Amino acid sequence: MFHEVYKDFIETLSITAKQIMDKDLPFEETLLAMSQNKIHFLHQINNQFYLDIMEHLTKKDDDGLSLMINKFAENSYGMLLDLFHRGRKEGKVDLKYSDEFLLLYFQAIVEGISNPKIYERIVPYTEEWTELLIKGLAPNKSE
Repeated sequence: MFHEVYKDFIETLSITAKQIMDKDLPFEETLLAMSQNKIHFLHQINNQFYLDIMEHLTKKDDDGLSLMINKFAENSYGMLLDLFHRGRKEGKVDLKYSDEFLLLYFQAIVEGISNPKIYERIVPYTEEWTELLIKGLAPNKSE
């Protein structure tokens, strides 16, 4: 059951994320829309069920789920790279940050947010989190 629910969840999340990317909005709007998209999907499922899925995913060594998660990560990272490149072209992402660093940074954030103790508390702060992230990636204007 976890497999099917999680599979449907990530497939739908991936489709809507691609639709957001295809709109070709400015970097900040796209990043905020992507964050809000994920939170929207998280609000559609029961909080306890989500926490149970996250606990299951972090404790089980399940090849089927591992493959599903890896495929989702590859697709997500591809979209993130496209978004970073868009942000660089717009002058919104500092050139000093490599793709590898940015992917690791976002991976650390996502893995941290996936922790049930953090997830429960961060959801109300989605816009502030995204704003802080955008400001942190921006080139320093005083240099």
